[in-house]
Amino acid sequence: MQQPELGKQLIELRRRNQLTQEELASKSFVSARTIQRIEAGEVIPRLSTIKILWRSLGEEFVFQPQTPTTMETSIISNHKNQQQLLLAIVAGIIYLTFEIALTAMDISWLTHENGKSQNMFWVYLALNIGLVISYVVFAFGFFLLAKLFENKLLSISSIMMMVVILVSSIVDISMFHSTLEQLSLPYAMLAIVAGVCSFIFGIALLRLQDGMGGLAKIAGILEIIIGVTLISVLFFFVSFVLLVPAILVEILLLYNAYEYLSKSTVKVA
Repeated sequence: MQQPELGKQLIELRRRNQLTQEELASKSFVSARTIQRIEAGEVIPRLSTIKILWRSLGEEFVFQPQTPTTMETSIISNHKNQQQLLLAIVAGIIYLTFEIALTAMDISWLTHENGKSQNMFWVYLALNIGLVISYVVFAFGFFLLAKLFENKLLSISSIMMMVVILVSSIVDISMFHSTLEQLSLPYAMLAIVAGVCSFIFGIALLRLQDGMGGLAKIAGILEIIIGVTLISVLFFFVSFVLLVPAILVEILLLYNAYEYLSKSTVKVA
């Protein structure tokens, strides 16, 4: 069933039961906002949400058959999206590994003034290149979610985060041999910009709650906190502590989306 058709059917059933959106929300414990967006065709609801709504309306949800062309297109599209999400999940794990390695190197150099060497520069360069590539692929997973759930803010903020990671790596590489004093100002400015982007990204993730549930809320809150700590500059170190759990939750969020599409493909087929 296509999303606009699902919304129309929900409107028809709700009106047949003489319920307002608020009354259905009270009866089903699904938020009125979610019901509004499903009826408007703005979101792809989870199967569990659909079943809850249909049960509250005294109906059994049944997938309506599609024409062969529509069915084939839907299967191919879902399969492609699944592959992209799976690639984004793997990239997220790789990105997190590179980020931890680079952070460990930075901490080591901060505590040992003569810790940098030319040989280490090439290792640092390679890690940064790997970090940028893996993060771009990882963030593309959220760009895909933005398309699936029609979340324009997530689409924009995903691109912003890609740019921030690229610029951060360029600054890291170009200032490899700089002293701590020379690094202070550019890194402070970079922290503020990264913080703003992270804050916006967090708000965009919160808007995924209707379609992706609690994990989207946790990921959004963590990104917002990271954003605030970076903007403050003085508490930027807190962002490093929260980075690992934030990325792990975001990887799980992408995996949930992957599973959702897997179930959708099976049902359509």
